[in-house]
Amino acid sequence: MRKKKTDFIPAVIFILFFGILFLTGEPIYVGDTFQHENQMVMREPGYALLIQLLRFLAPQKHYWILIALQNLLAVVANSMVLTFMRQRFSLRLPESLLFTVILLIPHLMTPFFSSTHLVLTNALMTEGILFSLYPLAFVSLLKMMEAGKAISRESFCTIGWFFLLSMIRGQIMVLFIVWFLVAYALAVKNGIWETNKTTEKGNTFVLAENIARQGLIAALAVIIIAFSARSIFIRGYNFLEQGLFIETVSGKAMSFANVLYVADREDGEAIADDALRTLFYEIYDSADASKMNYKYASPGLLNRAKHHEQCHDELNFTYFAEPTKQFLIQTQGLSVEHYQELMAAVDQVAEKLSAALMPQVLLRYLRNYMSVTALGFVRTVSYENLLLAWYAVLVYLAAVMLTIKLFRSDRGSQAAPFMAVVLLTIIGNVCATALMIQCTSRYMIYNLPLFYMAGFLELRELIGIKQK
Repeated sequence: MRKKKTDFIPAVIFILFFGILFLTGEPIYVGDTFQHENQMVMREPGYALLIQLLRFLAPQKHYWILIALQNLLAVVANSMVLTFMRQRFSLRLPESLLFTVILLIPHLMTPFFSSTHLVLTNALMTEGILFSLYPLAFVSLLKMMEAGKAISRESFCTIGWFFLLSMIRGQIMVLFIVWFLVAYALAVKNGIWETNKTTEKGNTFVLAENIARQGLIAALAVIIIAFSARSIFIRGYNFLEQGLFIETVSGKAMSFANVLYVADREDGEAIADDALRTLFYEIYDSADASKMNYKYASPGLLNRAKHHEQCHDELNFTYFAEPTKQFLIQTQGLSVEHYQELMAAVDQVAEKLSAALMPQVLLRYLRNYMSVTALGFVRTVSYENLLLAWYAVLVYLAAVMLTIKLFRSDRGSQAAPFMAVVLLTIIGNVCATALMIQCTSRYMIYNLPLFYMAGFLELRELIGIKQK
């Protein structure tokens, strides 16, 4: 596609938008920032290393340089995504401008509609760079699908992108699974095609062999290597920074907050260790006195999820972590002077309590999990009120039906595979996040622009089919 003068309009819009955010804003120090700038074991190394580098280069101005880089990255990354979409899907100028607005929606929703009101690219947190890098990484996934091979230069580039993002935020590890499922689908598709070319069309063993030859075994090896390399890198980083050869901690504590939320006091009888049982009763009684429990949630799916959200961080950081630190100081001789070791031990206590309590709370846990995921799905594409929740249900149904329709009507559809992998990623992100923490907007809206771009392209394709 030849370049036109109007092709640069979206880039100019991005420059103006993020330029104004930078010039009228300032670095926003949040709770996460302290952990990143001190290279704590509770955080992945990517963002912490970036802060460390900038602090070395400019000790007095590194925060300003960081948000300047975050806004510049937003301009470059969004312009690259828009350029890919324009060329890949032959977008006209009005469509390019629509996609420009769609890409900016997360940067508008968070300041105006989230409880934190953060300007993402000015915030000293992982989202400051991830909201720019995420769609760029997704473009790499689309290129992998376009290449049509499970193992190719594009697939290695894509897993490289996902690895990088996972080193910034652990939540992104769900994309490893998405990558493997896409690679699996491509291997199966190509294996079937290769088998159908031979006289062994109905031979299951030949089909399995061809699927393996098309990259399935190699893809499985790649995904194992990716998970292992990430683990080794993080352990090495924590060892060099803190002297602890451990992975990122705090995940088990976050998960335990979900268990604690749905627990009843009598569930503590399942804890065999007397000291841990006493600790649980102390934690539970304190939390229950502040109504930090499922029993105090208002009726309704979204109301239950919102109450859980209001309680989760308090349950984790205040009602669980604080008494558990004191418990470990008294029983294991740990101290706040060795804070990283203390937090690793807190995570271990969370793991033991979760294992003991989960059989007792399982049904309540699953019921709460369904509420949290429901809110997560709503927030991925909309805002959480009753009317927009029903809108979210309808728009998901429309996306699924359009995808099926296009796969059946047009085997060469470009939009249907796009939407299919977006829906897969949304499911993975929501379900994985809900296991660990609450589904707040800033965790969910990574996929919002991708969903609406794919939806628009599906509608355009469907209209094109009907006009033929």
